[in-house]
Amino acid sequence: MKVSLSVSALALLAGACFLRAAELPCASAESMDGLMQAWTAGFTAQHHGTPARITLRAKFSADFTDPLARGEVRVAPYARELFATEQARITQLAGGAPQLVPVATGSRATKGGTHAIVIFVNEKNPLARISLAQLREIFSRAGQITTWGQLGLTGGWAARKITLHGMKVRRETGNPPGIVNFLENRLLAGRVWCDDLHEYTDVPGGAQSLEQITRAVAADETAIGYSGFAYAVPGVKALALGEADTGPFYTGTEAEIAQRRYPLARTIYLVTGPAPDAVTREFLRYVLGPEGQGAITADAQGFFPLVSAP
Repeated sequence: MKVSLSVSALALLAGACFLRAAELPCASAESMDGLMQAWTAGFTAQHHGTPARITLRAKFSADFTDPLARGEVRVAPYARELFATEQARITQLAGGAPQLVPVATGSRATKGGTHAIVIFVNEKNPLARISLAQLREIFSRAGQITTWGQLGLTGGWAARKITLHGMKVRRETGNPPGIVNFLENRLLAGRVWCDDLHEYTDVPGGAQSLEQITRAVAADETAIGYSGFAYAVPGVKALALGEADTGPFYTGTEAEIAQRRYPLARTIYLVTGPAPDAVTREFLRYVLGPEGQGAITADAQGFFPLVSAP
């Protein structure tokens, strides 16, 4: 899977001239604070008349919705896709849809961060690969694949029912976890989760949901579940993934993720209001340029620069 700048995103970055205005107020979330500091400092060093400043810090990007819509900050980092409720809220308050600009690829295996998603099955399962189209029929309500035989397994496996494991679909806020939101867009493509899904939530002071999923898969020969590469445990194996049943299939190596060939690689965004001004556009161009992308390689989150993608 490749990410390229859309026509609208290119339009945001067009033009070499920008306004000599006041400073550019930016937000910063905990997981992206190192990058936001590097980007605002680097931009300010080149544009003394329009410095970029972090004026709002929060643990999670969810706190940026209203300040972004009201123009209190003009750039906000999101290490995930926007929730539908956030899109609607910004559109309502700002009078137009927010602009999402891809600026990096998520890591391969940073625990607790924005990392690629892996599909695990029990190590005794003979299946080696699966497509997103097949996964959609497994994980979605009224999906057409319910047994391992429908994926080509024979003998004693053919009639065995597939057991599904995943994260809790909705939190108390009504929004999904970031990974669930990503999978609903990338994998389910508008469909809803299967009613038979075994759902897991983080245990305060205990196991994360992704850890619980891999343990459940390790304990059940019929199980399948999604998680992160860093959460692998003895008894599970990762399936190679392809967009279509005919492939090509990718195992999720670091190179495949950095080049965005692996189908469940993640994306990191900077988000602006519906009509970013010239200074904001210049900041985005800086982040997508050599110096801004270079900062990604040095950051502790393990993200990959977009320039790694062919």
